[in-house]
Formats: sequence, structure tokens, C-alpha cells
Amino acid sequence: MLKQGNAFTRLIPMLRDPGAIRILAISSHLDDAVLSFGAGLAQAVRDGAKATVYTVFAGTAEPPYSPAAERMHTVWGLSPNEDASLHRRKEDIAALGHLGVAHHHGRFLDAIYRKSADGRWLADHVEGGQKLAMNNRPDAGERDDLVAEIQGDIEAVIDECDPTLIVTCAGIGGHPDRAAARDAALFAARKKNVPIRLWEDLPYAIFQPGSVELPAGFRLGSPKFGSVGSDVWARKFQAVEHYPSQLTMLNGRDKNLFARLDDHARKASPQGQGETTWPVLRG
Repeated sequence: MLKQGNAFTRLIPMLRDPGAIRILAISSHLDDAVLSFGAGLAQAVRDGAKATVYTVFAGTAEPPYSPAAERMHTVWGLSPNEDASLHRRKEDIAALGHLGVAHHHGRFLDAIYRKSADGRWLADHVEGGQKLAMNNRPDAGERDDLVAEIQGDIEAVIDECDPTLIVTCAGIGGHPDRAAARDAALFAARKKNVPIRLWEDLPYAIFQPGSVELPAGFRLGSPKFGSVGSDVWARKFQAVEHYPSQLTMLNGRDKNLFARLDDHARKASPQGQGETTWPVLRG
């Protein structure tokens, strides 16, 4: 049982019930939850909460792959015949296990494996560096259908986990997968009457800061910086290291991910170690 005034209820002040807290984190990709809210999850588990991460776009893609996907597999250090989705799910299980968090992997394909209705790949290969361009956005009808499907799966996970709080991405940076997962989570949380908060998309919000545009009927409340101790902060970083495929893009070659996360946290708060979330208000 959680006691009133413990570290996590200070991190997420809306939760002051002395009963058990059950967190359902809706992650768009295999690593987003740990990168953006790993310290919050670690602190919650330490305080006695139960936490589960449901990753929406974790399905297995079959070849042929887009040129963008083939390039990303090479960047991730995978062979052409290796199952990239399975490899990444194994990384995710190890990372979440390090935090003491349960995992639930969804069936939807990452955007690098999807096509729009006109047959074009959603993601384009960009020469130079390790870049992708999401140039071929699905039309409104396709997107609405995808969000509705994701919402249905999230509602099933809500029924299974019975969360007292849902946390998901703010969608900073405009990636279509993160926006779709966020909107589906918002609609599911409203239907199931579960409070929901949005995390700052890290490290992408550092590289491409921007505003958050929510669907009609939702708005952001005031941000809260959840400060954690050095041991919990270190535990998040240790969990991130369980994603070596992604660290090839995010760390090294003058891209010191962990130094950037440290610096970003210090700029956000004098406490200097923690993450920012926003409550979502309805109406």
C-alpha cells in the first residue's frame, strides 16, 4: 500500500489516495516510455505502485521492407535476415524489467513499415546522417481509422490492468505514430473515466521543441516537474542502455544523450533530475 505523501504522489500530485496506484503507460514505440518517463516509472515502482507499459507500434513487420526501414535496420546493427521487431521487443523487455515494470506489446506496425492508401511508404530514406522523413502522411480518414483501432486495443488493456492513472506522450515533434497513440489514449481514457497525463517526448523535445495540439475537447493543465533522487535517475539511464539499437542513433558521435538529458532537466528545474508531465483537462 502507498502512504500519503510518498515520493510518487509528490511527483504526480493528483494521486493522493493511500490505496494502491496502478499506472498504465501508453508508449508509441519500443523505448519512448523509458526515454520520456523512465524515472517516473522507476519512482512509482519503488514507492509500491504497479506499472505496465503498453507499446502500440510493436508489431512484427514482414518483408519486403521500405528503403527507410532497411536503412534503419543497418543503423541499428541488424543483419538483413534478422527480425528487427523481435530484436527490439527483447530490448524493451530487458529495459522495463530493469525498472520493475510489466510490458504489453501491441500489434500495430511502426510507420517505417507502413504504406498510405495510395501505396507509398510513409517513411522516406534521406541521404546523409541517420535520418528519416515522414513525408507521406495518411489522409484524415486513414488516420481516424487507425486511431479508432488503437483506441479499441487500449480499452482492452485498460480493462485488463484497471489503471488509476494513464500516462502517454505529448506528441512533441509531430511524429504520426506518437500523435496517433496519444489521441487514442486520450479517447480511451475519457471513455473509461481514467485520469491521464502526458509526458514530454524525450529526447525529441530537446532537438525539436514545439507546441502540443490536442484533439477537440482536451487541453493541457499546468506542467509538473517530477523530481527524483540520483539513484532513480541513474536507474532510468541504466534502463535506456538496454536499447543498444536505438543508442546508435541517439548517443555517441557528439550526441551524448545522457548529458543532454541531464542538461535539459537542470534547465527545467533547480532540482535537476526528473521529468515533466502535464495533466489533461476535458471540456
